Amino acid sequence: MQVLVIPTWYPSGEDKLMGLYHKEYTSALNKNGIKADMLFIERERLSKPFKYLFLKKKYIEEADNFKVYKYRMLNLRPINFDLQMKAYTKVLEKAFKDYLKYNPKPDLIHAEVTVPAGYAASVLGKKYNIPVVVTEHGSNFEKYFKEEPFKKYSEYTLKNSTFSTVSNYMRDIVMKYTGECYVIPNQVNTDIFKTYKARKVNKTFNLIMVCALREGKRLDIAFKAIKILLKEHIRIHLNIIGDGFYENIFKKAMVDEGVEKNVTFLGRKEKDEIPPYLMESHALLIGSEIETFAIPGIEALASGIPVITTDCYGPVEFVDKKCGAICKVNDPEDMARAIKEVITNYEKYDKKYLESVAERYSEEEVIKVAKDVYKIAIYKVKKENEK
Repeated sequence: MQVLVIPTWYPSGEDKLMGLYHKEYTSALNKNGIKADMLFIERERLSKPFKYLFLKKKYIEEADNFKVYKYRMLNLRPINFDLQMKAYTKVLEKAFKDYLKYNPKPDLIHAEVTVPAGYAASVLGKKYNIPVVVTEHGSNFEKYFKEEPFKKYSEYTLKNSTFSTVSNYMRDIVMKYTGECYVIPNQVNTDIFKTYKARKVNKTFNLIMVCALREGKRLDIAFKAIKILLKEHIRIHLNIIGDGFYENIFKKAMVDEGVEKNVTFLGRKEKDEIPPYLMESHALLIGSEIETFAIPGIEALASGIPVITTDCYGPVEFVDKKCGAICKVNDPEDMARAIKEVITNYEKYDKKYLESVAERYSEEEVIKVAKDVYKIAIYKVKKENEK
């Protein structure tokens, strides 16, 4: 089977994490018997029109086991959203025609995120008689289905694609707007996180957070929770892996809470650099207001450590009492309680059970799910053509 992945986001520019999972997913397809490439439309800011004039408008990037066909356009959304969608759809078709010069027609298109990639891919699929699967990832995705100017594009996408989300709670929301929706969770290369090392809590309990430093990650709440624990004479240290626009804001919050001796910002790390840090940690902390999935949680479980998470939707689908603790969103006192719960029960966590939960989201298992959804999408188009 030949699949063309069309992502809305791709790791580039200032945010190297945005859309990283789309690359990892495309790589996983190729590892598991599906030939896949990627077609990405990069939208350049209107604030830099002269820079755009001198940029390559199309080029091919070699990934680890696939090619990324990249095309550039100006982001017209600040001028008019409908104009942007029309332009994006037009550029995508032009890029697709160029792609066909070097590759056979794909058996299926898999678009990531409803707007703009999902809509434009659905238009493309309808015109060229290709099945389309769309997977929604965004945390604020419901606006696509109930708010203008997104609504008409999302309605078209639901009607002309096989729609999916990355978690069950997202699917339940989408089902308010359509009669069919599947779940293709984010996948994790669990093998690189496995370790035989057994952790024991000696003097200091080592927490780790792995996240982009954005507003909704609420590291400031974590700092408040640590301050509470320190007042109770609990020795604790927090390592933070990641970077982003809120880095200086969070560093100031750390100082304001007086926990700078108990927190270390490690900066952004490549995927293969993260396992050693997890091996030296006792638990992973997720402090977000909302998460559609939270890949670091699965990575931590694969590494054999429990997860402490806020009740931010995505992670609560895989975190139970046997593999961690859940606390209220934006509540430092309850977060401190959850951390203490994990410390108290630390010897009771079964490493094999933690790893078994992670294995549900291994590349092999997720691609099996994706293949089933692909078969459904292909069958639907086949039946439509027979009418």
